[in-house]
This record gives sequence, C-alpha cells and structure tokens, in this order.
Amino acid sequence: MEDYKSLYIKLSEEFQTYQNFAENQMQVLNDKNMKLEKNLDAFFNIVEISKYINSYLRDENIITMINDMIIGILGATYSSIYLKEENKLIAKATNGISDNFNILEESFLSEIQNENPFVINSTTPIFGDVKTRSSIHSVIGVPIKLREKFMGYIIVEHSLFNFFSSDHIKFISSIANQIGIAIENSLLYKKIRESAKRDPFLNIYHRKYLTNLMRKKIQDDKQHNFAIVMLDFDNFKKINDTFGHLFGDEVLMQTVSLLEKNLEEEDMLARYGGEELIIYIDNVPSIEEVYNKINNIRKKISNNYIALGNVCRKVTASFGISFYPYNGSDIEELLYNADEMLYVAKNSGKDKVVCCGPPLKA
Repeated sequence: MEDYKSLYIKLSEEFQTYQNFAENQMQVLNDKNMKLEKNLDAFFNIVEISKYINSYLRDENIITMINDMIIGILGATYSSIYLKEENKLIAKATNGISDNFNILEESFLSEIQNENPFVINSTTPIFGDVKTRSSIHSVIGVPIKLREKFMGYIIVEHSLFNFFSSDHIKFISSIANQIGIAIENSLLYKKIRESAKRDPFLNIYHRKYLTNLMRKKIQDDKQHNFAIVMLDFDNFKKINDTFGHLFGDEVLMQTVSLLEKNLEEEDMLARYGGEELIIYIDNVPSIEEVYNKINNIRKKISNNYIALGNVCRKVTASFGISFYPYNGSDIEELLYNADEMLYVAKNSGKDKVVCCGPPLKA
C-alpha cells in the first residue's frame, strides 16, 4: 500500500511539474503570438500609411494628413510634425498649439540637438505648469531622416503615464522614413512642375503658361483689369551677327534681371519667343501710370551697359501695350493689339513705348 501511495505522490508531482511547464510554455507562446499580432498590426499600418502617402503625394496637405493618421493609430493626445527650415524646426502639422516647439526644445534640448529618438515618462506633468500641456505624462520623439540627412522631428504626446515605450520608436521611425521620402518626392514633383512652366535658359515663365494664366483670370473675373506688354530688342539680329550669340544671350539675361527688379510682385514676365518678351501688369490703375512705368524701364534698358569679355555696349528695346478689357475681350485679341503697338514703335524710330488708345507723349 505504501508503494502505491509513494507512486501516486510521485506521479502527482510529475504531473504538476508537467502542468506548470505546459502552462508556462502556453504563456510564452501566447505572449509571442500577441507580439506577432502587434507586429503584424504595425506592419499593416505602415503599409497602409505608405499607400496613403503615395496616393496623396501631390496634395499640399500631405504632412497634415500623416499627422492625423498618427493620432488615429496611436490614440495620442497630441501629435506634431516639425520640419527643418533655415536651421530651425518649424511646426508643419499639429493638433495642439502651433508654436509649442519652444516648450519641447527646453524639455528635450539634448536629444533634439543630437537628433536622437527619445521616450520620456513621468508621474508628474512633463511640461510643468504649461496650461496646454499640464496633463502630459508620456512623450516620444523620433527624428525624420532620409539617407542620414536630418529633416525634422515627429513629437507625440499622451496623457497616460508609461504609454510610450522603446517599441513605439521602431513604428514611428518607419512613419518618419515615409515622411522623409514623401518630402523628397514632393519637392521633386514641385521642381518638375515648376520647370514645365519656365523657359530653361532665362528661368522666366514661357509663353504658353502666361497666356493660359491670363485666359483663366478673364474666365474667373471679367472685371479684373490688366495690361499686356510686348518687348522686343532693337536690331537684335545685328547685335548677334556683330558681337556673337554669347553677347546676345548676355543681353537677354541682364535685361531679364533688370525687368525683375523693376516689376511688382504681382506682375509676371515670360519669354514670348526668341528675343521677344511679354510682361503681365496686374491691376492697372490707369493707362498713363502703366505707360510711365514701362517707359521708365525702357530708359533703364537704354542706359544700361551690357559687358561680356572685351565687348561693352548699350542696347535699346521697343514696347507695345494693350489693356484688358479696353483693347480686347480675349487673350488672342489683346496679344494681337499689343503686337501691333510694338510694330508701330519699331517703325516709328524704335526705342519707344506705344499704347493702344489715345497717343501718349514720351
């Protein structure tokens, strides 16, 4: 009997040991499964964010959209994305106050200066007595980098203590990488889009872009007045033949620079073709004021010496001006009338400004 009892106790102990071992293994497997599910969720979110970014790459609000996704996925109290501009971190998207980086900079100065990720948890409010941040107990910061180039920071805040851990750094870092790629692609897209509008040599708008813009202005507001100025250099072929095409190019470049300095911010300059330029003058106060403005530019051009190598010469230009809506109801008519005035200026002595409408004295 004693032998059976000893055997029972032994088997019971072995079973208990096996049961404890099995339960421990099941707990380990369960923990691994939960971690795997968590990683899969994070991976799924990263894929979705990547797809979302690629879908809205051209949207100017892409950074704000990403920030909203961070808040939604993490359930954060605050989230802000800061981008580096002129050696300063500027808030480009936030659901908190937009100028709060001074608070962040004071709290995480060393981490930010070193461009490192960080997690801070505190039982007391991290931002002290700052009213808008009085309940924040957990903060995570992850730098935005692309090929080791520092571009900014993602700062996410939560009111719960110990909400963020080092595990979140990997997830938010993957979002930061997506933001870096999005910023680079967006800048590249803007460059391509901008280059499609501009003359590659003079870096001013080309004819098609400016004429389309003026056409749209008429469609949007038929009461909006403006002037079209056609400019053509006098004897430009002779200049090229005598001093060479490099000197002719210098004439174009220096004159464009002079024009840009003497036009208002809302005015626009484009290359119409060859050496011919077109100027859009916005909000015409009167024919006389536009005439005086362009005539002053004409004088500056004729008094400007163009120098290249051993060649130093003055050049002159002729101008023709038409006004919307006085000299045409569409762009084609306005361009035709401005070109006609330019033809009159050329054939009446050159180095002149001629307007549609009543003749004006130089």
